[in-house]
Amino acid sequence: MSAQPRIVDAQIHVWKASTPDRPWPADAIEPHRAPLEVPEVVAEMVAAGVSGALLLAPTWEGSRNDYVLETARADPERFGALCRFATGDPAEVERLAHWREVAGMRGIRISLNRGDVAGVLAAADASGFFAAAERHGVPLSIYAPGRYDLYDELARRHRGLRITVDHAAIEAAEGPLVEAVEPLLALAAHPGIAVKASALPCFVDEPHPFPSITEAVYRLVDAFGPERVFFGSDLSRLPVPYGELVDVFRHHLPRLGDDERALVLGTALTTWLDWPASLEKENLR
Repeated sequence: MSAQPRIVDAQIHVWKASTPDRPWPADAIEPHRAPLEVPEVVAEMVAAGVSGALLLAPTWEGSRNDYVLETARADPERFGALCRFATGDPAEVERLAHWREVAGMRGIRISLNRGDVAGVLAAADASGFFAAAERHGVPLSIYAPGRYDLYDELARRHRGLRITVDHAAIEAAEGPLVEAVEPLLALAAHPGIAVKASALPCFVDEPHPFPSITEAVYRLVDAFGPERVFFGSDLSRLPVPYGELVDVFRHHLPRLGDDERALVLGTALTTWLDWPASLEKENLR
């Protein structure tokens, strides 16, 4: 019997309650649940057999990264941090040259699903953010549902940039999940684009083992290859038990060989982010 692959979740939001000492922005949107803190995440991961995860703060906490970075620094073999960033600030962009010195940081998350998306993109272009991220090898996770043209343009303009498409670029699946992922597949022509097969139970209405998820993952793997498809949960809004989702990727993808399944479950993600090499360097400090 082959050894079970290491499972690394490509996205889990964690946050704390707003307090006078650690307030949320005044215009913060209402969260969908009570704060999801690290001890609860660890318990969920242990129960589901998940050994690692990328953590990121939700938008209602603003641009702060303190909680995810503290967690990743304290337990670097289990956690990495995707950080929020002031993409339109030229002074902040200059600091990207030293991003690898930020212990625990594995990349930057950009949310482009609400608000003045055009303004955010214009400011990021004007500040030189995307060019700097490409130059300094900063992986980006971008959530821009339905904005396939945006991903395509960024990949053409910055061929050395590593971009992960969050949640398969879906915000609400109005039809079958397999059809919802179809427009994304053309982006596989860009070697710098990968995709998170994350939050997928949010877009189906069927019981475990969620055959629509299996078929959607097959489509993604056929297009991008297992080296560019990453298992993820988006645990805080997962509408099914975490263990059921993990079970789909572990036991209900029979067309994938053991090596392909291991890539999708975590090896592809850690390779994409240069996570093993970074861990080795941090453990030497």
